[in-house]
Amino acid sequence: MEVYQIILIIVAVMAVIAIIGFVMSAASRRNLYARLLASFGQIKKYEFTYEEYESISHFFRNTLKEGEFFVDDITWNDLDMDKIFLMVNNTNSSVGRDTLYKILRKPISDKSVLDERERLIEYFDTHDDERTRIMQSFCNIGFTRKISISDYMDNLFKLKPQSNLPHILMLLCVILAFVYTFTIDAVFGVGLIIIASGVSIVSYYKSKSRIDSFFECVRQLVCMVETAGKISRMQIPELSEYNKYFADTAALFGKITRNSFVLVSHKDNSGSLADIIMEYIKMFTHIDLMKFNSVLKHFDRNYGEVLVLMDKLGLIEAMISAASFRRLMPYMCRPVFTDGGEMELRNIYHLNIKEPVANSLCESRPVLVTGSNASGKSTFLKSVAIGAILAQTLNTCPADCYKAPFYRIYSSMALTDDLDSGESYYIVEIKSLKRIVDAAGEPGMKVLCFIDEVLRGTNTVERIAASSEILKNLADNGVMCFAATHDVELTHILEKIYSNYHFDEEVRDNNVIFSYELKKGRATSRNAIKLLGIIGYDGGIIRNSEQRANDFINTGIWRHYQ
Repeated sequence: MEVYQIILIIVAVMAVIAIIGFVMSAASRRNLYARLLASFGQIKKYEFTYEEYESISHFFRNTLKEGEFFVDDITWNDLDMDKIFLMVNNTNSSVGRDTLYKILRKPISDKSVLDERERLIEYFDTHDDERTRIMQSFCNIGFTRKISISDYMDNLFKLKPQSNLPHILMLLCVILAFVYTFTIDAVFGVGLIIIASGVSIVSYYKSKSRIDSFFECVRQLVCMVETAGKISRMQIPELSEYNKYFADTAALFGKITRNSFVLVSHKDNSGSLADIIMEYIKMFTHIDLMKFNSVLKHFDRNYGEVLVLMDKLGLIEAMISAASFRRLMPYMCRPVFTDGGEMELRNIYHLNIKEPVANSLCESRPVLVTGSNASGKSTFLKSVAIGAILAQTLNTCPADCYKAPFYRIYSSMALTDDLDSGESYYIVEIKSLKRIVDAAGEPGMKVLCFIDEVLRGTNTVERIAASSEILKNLADNGVMCFAATHDVELTHILEKIYSNYHFDEEVRDNNVIFSYELKKGRATSRNAIKLLGIIGYDGGIIRNSEQRANDFINTGIWRHYQ
């Protein structure tokens, strides 16, 4: 068989492979479009590993400015905001996912920023085709695993590019071996091809192993620039401000995106025929390693622009997630922010409860909430706190109406002993409360705080004495405080500065029935001892407990045992 015949066969095979690859790629894009269209308004079924979830917060932490308000770890954990984040998250890239998390951790008081977020959310909610095509472009970026994309960028910035000369020499050796085979001696040439290819492959993986951890970062960067270019070329009028920036950025990073397919084609390990062929080409030519060094040189001069690009791209995808989140909600409202001190809530509910009971409240004073265990106190507090955070981040609130000033939001609710430091529950609790007291004395937005069982970690006398003073201090500093307590004494001590609300329940046919409805006034029912009977405690314990409680109420003195 003549050499030209062999070449023709190779060309024909490559053409068939290219056609098959094109057809498969087109089908894959159609399937992805349909899947993304169907996934909008649905909860994304994905569970993060511990390492992945930990890395998500790094973009928020790495970009936090000194003095900037954020939802601290205590409040975030008290409110189970991880679950809220997972409910909102419908992103398809690390930059969108990490930006969404950052947005939820940083409630803002700039109405114009919230208005812009609202504009984007409304647009994506009502334009299915444009939204889905943008979602497709973010799928090309994909996710980093275990390491935050912001950590990747920081690490990449510290890495210096290497010379491409060794890779060029390896490529020349492979080419010369093929030329020798087809022009001089085919038998000996095959041996040269095997040797040159083997050395090239070994050299390739040895070089790549040194930079493998950075390779994903460069791929992410290239894909972000490409995604910015794709969005700008869609020429969506409602994104005109972003289109200009994305077009300028794509031009600025032109050297990165040129021939970038060698870095991004194998991003998802799909095992497609095209990916397999590209992997062999990389091993023999080292083109991805040479491209990597070229990208590093350009990145080093434009690090600041990369961070701006991450913010703008991340905002676009985060607002798509916010629009999807609204479709999940039974109902929602757009918050109205006021300059006064009144908070009006109408039919606010908890997002993590399947059949929540909505409650309403309109108050300009702090609030004390009383009631028995499991009656709904903590759930109500969390409903209001989560609603306030979502209002000041996604301009969305799970309620019929939310009117309030802008707040700095804190909580002290789900505390535990700190075994690592050896601190008791009481020490942890008073430290948690002190950060709220300190924040109340600082200038800036008003403080909105939520406290569940003030100072539960100490004795009754000191608890009531200290709790009343702490709560008074918060009120005196203009804090809108929601405090849940079993200490009815506080409702009397603080009744001139706190409004009283309560939840109650009914014991009927040896069963406890909770209404979960917030009512005005302090709690008057006492069912804790009756609950002992329902659980199955001895009747004597129940009767004696009720007698002792009645004696104390009537005399103010605890009866001694004989």
